Amino acid sequence: MAFTTSVYWACRVWTGLELDLNSVERIVEYLNLPQEPPIHIEGRQVPAYWPSSADNESPISVENLTIKYAPDLPAVLRNVSFQLKAGERVGLLGRTGSRKSTLAMSILRFVDPIEGKIVIDGIDISNIGLYDLRSRLDATLFSGTLKENLDPFDDHSEEDCLDILRRVHMINQNTQASRVTSRIHSPSSSRPPSRAESGHEVDKEATAATTDTFYTAASSSTAPSISGTSDVDSKPLITLDSQVSAGGTNFSQGQRQLIAMARALLRRSSIVVLDEATSSIDFNTDAKIQQTIREAFTDSLLLTVAHRLRTVIDYDRLLVLDKGQVVEFDTPYNLIRKDNGIFRQMCLKSGTFNELVAAAQAKAERG
Repeated sequence: MAFTTSVYWACRVWTGLELDLNSVERIVEYLNLPQEPPIHIEGRQVPAYWPSSADNESPISVENLTIKYAPDLPAVLRNVSFQLKAGERVGLLGRTGSRKSTLAMSILRFVDPIEGKIVIDGIDISNIGLYDLRSRLDATLFSGTLKENLDPFDDHSEEDCLDILRRVHMINQNTQASRVTSRIHSPSSSRPPSRAESGHEVDKEATAATTDTFYTAASSSTAPSISGTSDVDSKPLITLDSQVSAGGTNFSQGQRQLIAMARALLRRSSIVVLDEATSSIDFNTDAKIQQTIREAFTDSLLLTVAHRLRTVIDYDRLLVLDKGQVVEFDTPYNLIRKDNGIFRQMCLKSGTFNELVAAAQAKAERG
């Protein structure tokens, strides 16, 4: 009986050891994973003004770019080459699986090419550190106040930050004129806005409101409105001192997109990459934001990944991908008139073909 008990415990200990060694094996696998490039490369720091398109007619140049997700997998982007001009707006389009986002994210070196290169403002991005690259281009929200996320280096006044929030329709557009606060709509709330106040109530609240405290205009699916005083009091205020959690998880997806766009507007970036910038925003708000983009990014090179065709139908040029290759690159009007073209087929399937043709033609006539 003693021998049987010893064998039993020996088997249990041996089994436990095998289970524990699984953890050791997993750690060894993690230690052998390929590492990202260094965040800094000594002697290869970029200039303080980089990227700037002031003296560069082609701030982004992609040459024979080939990308694989892993060495043993097939290429997802093959021999992609194009040049983008300073100050132009370019839409990046394609069917699902055409690798639009992969191309956009390769500019941030989430995947390094196996062939070819990406040159931004005269510098091959594979030759600089990841921090030097991503700190100039990335739009990640970090833990801190809303003001710190919009203006990390405190280069702008609070009024400038509030003006940017108005321009991206995160707060009421009429706030500056009337100084009236509007209520915040929680992303999970479906209750309709309360009725508008009378003129006397508006004037009374306008007197009491301050320039640095506002309610958000709306969630991503609700139009801005002015609510009654009792309704306002029951909703939390959002100010420039409002806390933003890491990654902006305490904001809705649409609000995070608006904050990132507001920061790009405030910094007046010379190169702006928008990957589905308004994908979580309703059509009415999307139209207003697109108008803001047209007015505010006039001096910036704008590369937009979009599924909504009317978002980019009045851009300068459209880059169409199919199965990881560039198949079309021209003005919207030329592409929509191209027989059997991929962009034309996408427009036909959208159900708004005539509207898209009219918008593309209007853009062509404006030059």
